[in-house]
Amino acid sequence: MHETSRMWGSLACAAVRTARFPLIQAAASWAPTSVPNNPDPRPPRPAHEALLFTRPSGRGRHNSTMGLQAKRSHLKRALVERAWRMRASARRQALFSGDPALREVSLGDQVVCGRVVERFTAAEAAARNLGLVVDACDAVGISYFLVPGTSRVRHTVGVNMADRDRLLAAMEERHADSGAFIGRPRGADRLIHAALFADGGLPKAVRDAAVVRVGEVLLGPAGQVVAGADLACDVEFWRDGAAVLAGADGQQRLAELQLQAAEEVFSEALVAPRRNRVSDVVPPSEQKPAWVRVRERDVATFQPFTELTVDDVDFPIDVVYTWVDGDEPAMREKRNRYRTGGELAEILDKETNESRYTSHDELRYSLRSVWMYAPFVRNIYVVTDGQVPRWLDTSVPGVRVVDHREIFPEGVLPVFNSHAIETRLHHIPGLSEHYLYFNDDVFVGRPVTPQHFFQGSGIMRVPMSPLKIGLGDAHSRETATNAASKNVRRLLKGEYGRFTTNNFMHTPLPQRQSYLHELEERFPADFDRTMRSRFRSPEDIAVTAPLHYNHALMAGYGMRGSFKFRYVNISRDDAESRLTDLTKNRRFDFFCVNDVDVPQDMRESVHKRIGDFLDEYFPFPSPFERDSA
Repeated sequence: MHETSRMWGSLACAAVRTARFPLIQAAASWAPTSVPNNPDPRPPRPAHEALLFTRPSGRGRHNSTMGLQAKRSHLKRALVERAWRMRASARRQALFSGDPALREVSLGDQVVCGRVVERFTAAEAAARNLGLVVDACDAVGISYFLVPGTSRVRHTVGVNMADRDRLLAAMEERHADSGAFIGRPRGADRLIHAALFADGGLPKAVRDAAVVRVGEVLLGPAGQVVAGADLACDVEFWRDGAAVLAGADGQQRLAELQLQAAEEVFSEALVAPRRNRVSDVVPPSEQKPAWVRVRERDVATFQPFTELTVDDVDFPIDVVYTWVDGDEPAMREKRNRYRTGGELAEILDKETNESRYTSHDELRYSLRSVWMYAPFVRNIYVVTDGQVPRWLDTSVPGVRVVDHREIFPEGVLPVFNSHAIETRLHHIPGLSEHYLYFNDDVFVGRPVTPQHFFQGSGIMRVPMSPLKIGLGDAHSRETATNAASKNVRRLLKGEYGRFTTNNFMHTPLPQRQSYLHELEERFPADFDRTMRSRFRSPEDIAVTAPLHYNHALMAGYGMRGSFKFRYVNISRDDAESRLTDLTKNRRFDFFCVNDVDVPQDMRESVHKRIGDFLDEYFPFPSPFERDSA
């Protein structure tokens, strides 16, 4: 069974067929704990299972009696289940009729309730779900504190275990007329024992949980799921240390946490039900009130939880794009005029063919992906050859178009070679020391943080590819990117005696401006030759990845990163299945959609397919788009 078909257990709604993520691992259907006269504390089985009785064994009266008792128990549970489902169905009918923004959404063979939204960013969604919890706390006077959880994309709230029942009751009352869900988290984006507050009554497994997750499923305009349990808010029920020590596993828990607190401190402290990024034990002396700003809200926490740790990234990070509209007649004419010379004799046709310059509006959607999923980005620079995307609103703060003439010396332009342009990106005026380099066919696929790209010290996380560049010198019958990597290997072998082997992923590339300037000073002839290479050439070097990253790994300002990445070559037979998987599951941090090798007779259909895919994945315009575009 597909992962997403195991979701949401007892939840019921049905319509738009999509599978956003492995949100929730199914639990058996349950009856609410508020249903009276249910002596069996275990969750009842689904109704269709409850009526499938086994035959008596025939081994005596005792077994026969036990069989009859089991039948009665199963039948009673089935009746309770049926009564609950009828009440839940009536509640849902009232819910949907009263709130047109709520829809029924099919995920695999399960169904959930989602809210259609007109705008979306991951940060806004996470803050919205945080509000579902802290507003309920504030409404009934429950103290809480923001916890620096292991996830940096969702929020975690700590509440004293003594207030668990009161908080759950407050959320049941407050969210009874919404599509909000609650469940026990399992992993990053799954829940078990999930329920809607609107259905009335919560599973016993949720009422007894040490950690619950609360949120809403958010939908795009076509009903596509854009947020679910991955951005929901976790609620941790912290216990008094004395209560922990009095429990059956108290000494074991003390032993696990003894490095954080001695027994005399532990007994008076608040103790977390699971790990976080700072401390699982907070003594009374450290429970000093503080506030953290989350979007437009000040959220209470403890002062130690506001401290900057060695892993936190607090420096600015910009984004740089290189972009060209190769379909523009003037650009096409200029490119053809320079291409008629003899300098292309040694370059593969696909390095200069028309599909390399074809625009599918990728930049628009890549900017949407950054806006949706990378809220830490400070400024975005779009480097172009005298062009401005027709839809780009350059008056909006945070985005600026950089003409090639601003960063190239006189007498070099025009260039139509990304290797040449990449030799000059670190010369952009005002660019931050730490930045990310995007090609316009690279997209952020789900929420990311600065820690994806940099250590707190500024060390880059390098997106190393498992693919090798091969042996031998660069030659004209291999791709220009591979040839450029081999030229870099020659440089570094001569300078440092190290032999490079691997390619790098086509992801957003973390960069360090100061080190690129150092490399330019160290290899001036190679930088200059590549800068003046009008089209891709077997003599180029690749600066932003092979040179920068291999040098960083040798010099200590880079380390291997972990990037979950999907590459889609649109001309390959597996392209459709890869696009479908991306849309259904949104399980990759980054992806690239590349159309370099598309035959002429397929370009129109490919253009439509790419456009449909990107519009479904990124349906919300960014602030950088003109309203009329």
